[in-house]
Amino acid sequence: MSHTLPPMRQLTETLSACGQLTASDIEALAAAGVKSLICNRPDQEEPGQPSTASLQAVAEQLGMQWYYQPVISGQVEDQQGDEFAAILASAATPVVAFCRSGARCGMLWALSQRTQQSGVQLVQHLQHAGYDMPDFFKRLTR
Repeated sequence: MSHTLPPMRQLTETLSACGQLTASDIEALAAAGVKSLICNRPDQEEPGQPSTASLQAVAEQLGMQWYYQPVISGQVEDQQGDEFAAILASAATPVVAFCRSGARCGMLWALSQRTQQSGVQLVQHLQHAGYDMPDFFKRLTR
């Protein structure tokens, strides 16, 4: 049985971001060779959202690495970008990060790169990946 991959935003050669995953999405990602998942969404953010524990169980059953870094929407902090960088440094690639829409994942990645790239470069990179986050872009280029 083939599953369709969820819509992805490519951040680097080894990192993509997307919105909320389901168990069948995780099966499709595993079949496509994804090695690690980063969940940036707190449990119970909205009704009907799959629980972190249920998704983690599916991922680990399929041999994937699972990382849980819940970040509250609209409250992404620089330190969380550093934590995201540490996760990326240890995660087997390719990696898919997810939250409700994928926006927090893009922000975390950009913050994880803020000492390696300029704010302008990061904004261009995020725009190229399909992000439109004017307030966050201003924060990066301050």
